Amino acid sequence: MDERPSESIRTVVVPHLLEPALIRVLLDIRSAINQLLPDWRAHPEESRFDAAKRSYPTLRRRYPHLAAAWAVTAANETSAVLRAWDRSLRRARRQDPVRFERLQRALPCRRRLKASLLHNLFRWDPNACRLSVLLRVGMHIKIDLSYVGSPLFRKYGEASGWRFGLTLTPSALLFHFRVPHPVNTPSVDAGVDLNFRSADIATSDGVLQRVDLRLITRLQERMVRKRQSIQRQIAKDLRHQRAVMRRYHHRQTRRVTPLLHQVTNELLDQVGERTLVFEDLSNTTESVLRRGWGREGPILRRRLTAWTHGRLAEIVRYKARTPIVWVNPEGTSSECPRCGGQLALPSGGRDRSKGPMTRQTVCGDCGGAWHRDAAAAIVILTRGRRILRGAAVPPSARNALLEAATWRPREGNRASDVPSSGLPVEPMKGDDVTSGRLGST
Repeated sequence: MDERPSESIRTVVVPHLLEPALIRVLLDIRSAINQLLPDWRAHPEESRFDAAKRSYPTLRRRYPHLAAAWAVTAANETSAVLRAWDRSLRRARRQDPVRFERLQRALPCRRRLKASLLHNLFRWDPNACRLSVLLRVGMHIKIDLSYVGSPLFRKYGEASGWRFGLTLTPSALLFHFRVPHPVNTPSVDAGVDLNFRSADIATSDGVLQRVDLRLITRLQERMVRKRQSIQRQIAKDLRHQRAVMRRYHHRQTRRVTPLLHQVTNELLDQVGERTLVFEDLSNTTESVLRRGWGREGPILRRRLTAWTHGRLAEIVRYKARTPIVWVNPEGTSSECPRCGGQLALPSGGRDRSKGPMTRQTVCGDCGGAWHRDAAAAIVILTRGRRILRGAAVPPSARNALLEAATWRPREGNRASDVPSSGLPVEPMKGDDVTSGRLGST
């Protein structure tokens, strides 16, 4: 098995009330950022590097009491604010034209006191547990961190050889440790198809499994009903309504995040020492929201907005100890896993008036009937194998996967309705047949 070194960023937040001298420096940095933003926005043809190079003399004259590296920090923070502002503009252009017009007329602004320091602005003494931050030549602020009791602080520090980036805020120090770890390149792979209610896994050694996501979707649906009730009860006082809605949004986030970690652990336990193959769904939500989708549009938009696939992928990327390959998601649910033909729309299609949508789909070329989530996982695995190995799934494993993904009639509530993740799953609405060996292969 081939092993190659890799590094990952592990952030540890250390609560600390910043010294008054550093608070004044953060105020100067925020002031410098807000003075540079209009100038940089007025020259869109200029690269950020050229704008920073042009701004250094002005910053040095304006803040002579600070070391030269603080000018570089101010320029870097200005560039970061503009990048975040550009992302907000692109998102608003796609989703909310009215907000886009308002943002275009406004100017970005840095409100928080925060600065990510260059490496030559601080030093760390691991023996004395002391951090030294440079203000100007001959003047340092020394911070004693021997009181820090977090076991992750010393664990990540020793693992990284105390190589870290540092971010200052008035109430905390953020240490970004560069922790090396070996990334194994296994000989077997696993394709993962993320859906609203489940994550289906197809492996190159012929195993088809499922991780249930219904605990998350049920929680989100309950919170949607609560927010709708709040909007009805506080319909006139919009200011109060927005405050209550924000509180419930934070409450939902605090409840969903532990469930996402639980689901990620189950998924990685089932995948084991296999290379992960995921769909690249980074822009899927925005592209789907631009479509009409008829009468299902409002429901689909609400579900896609609440879909946690992006957050789940981030947690998987953070926790996985095997490589992750991202493939093109286009057509994964409409490609036959056996012959590569075009799969028909599921029963009911996109029109709810024709009946509920089932998990069954049929190939128009070979006539195979598949559980569409399992079929999509096999297609994702096949695409990942072509990228990784330049070869298809072995025939014996492929036959086992196709056999497990075949659509079978339901015979009551059997043990096969419970995936191998161990989470209880009730039959999906509209399902009149079951996936057979899903989760029990």
